[in-house]
Amino acid sequence: MPFQVCSFFRNFTFYFTLLLLAACSAPTKLIRQQAKVINVNVKDSNTEDAAVKQLIEPYKQDLDKEMSEVLIISEGVFEKAQPEGALGNLIADIIFEKANERYRPDDFKYADFCLLNNGGLRVSLPQGEITRGKIFELMPFENEIVIVTLNGENVAELIQYVIAVGGQPVSGLQLKSFNQTNMQALINGIQFDKSKTYKVVTSDYLSSGGDKMDFFKTSLKTEVTGYKIRDAIIDYLVNENQKGNKLKLHTGGRITNEQ
Repeated sequence: MPFQVCSFFRNFTFYFTLLLLAACSAPTKLIRQQAKVINVNVKDSNTEDAAVKQLIEPYKQDLDKEMSEVLIISEGVFEKAQPEGALGNLIADIIFEKANERYRPDDFKYADFCLLNNGGLRVSLPQGEITRGKIFELMPFENEIVIVTLNGENVAELIQYVIAVGGQPVSGLQLKSFNQTNMQALINGIQFDKSKTYKVVTSDYLSSGGDKMDFFKTSLKTEVTGYKIRDAIIDYLVNENQKGNKLKLHTGGRITNEQ
């Protein structure tokens, strides 16, 4: 009997997670379901599974339909790579653009560049149809966009970090390394100035020092947007599709090693 009870709750947890995903993905859609009690005999595993499935099925059908929605057509395959890759370039560009669209800075100074991490991108994007479910696979986390203000010293550490780890997804930042001590950094096409402060778009996870990005821990300011990274990606793809555009590969040459 203990095994059968555990099986019941394991199955229920799985399907309840699907319910939560459906609720979070479609906040404007209300599904009415009449509450009812299902008597389950824990001695009969077939009965318990059938009862749970019967309860969940209406929600699961809605979730499957939503996850199979085609957001856009891709002209190529987007994969991770170092020092840079098509997938990292795409996502960094999207988050940089969508962050500045939402950002309302008190000092009227928008974000200067974006830094993300390859570890946060869980799957490649295929050529052809890109579904909503594929974006949930790509970005399964609930991370949000934040904007971090760094002094020049911290940005210098950031640059050294990106070079040292072999590259991370960036947008608005161009790095060229000649050796460990000689490198060139351009921010929006302008030479990096260590005497200035810069605003960096990143995730709430990285802003707290995730992936060993300790330079974010001593930031001058961290501003929360309340905008999930996954939602920003979906919004971008939907908007581009509505314009009649396909998903194109984003330009490279952001991080180069001349050694």
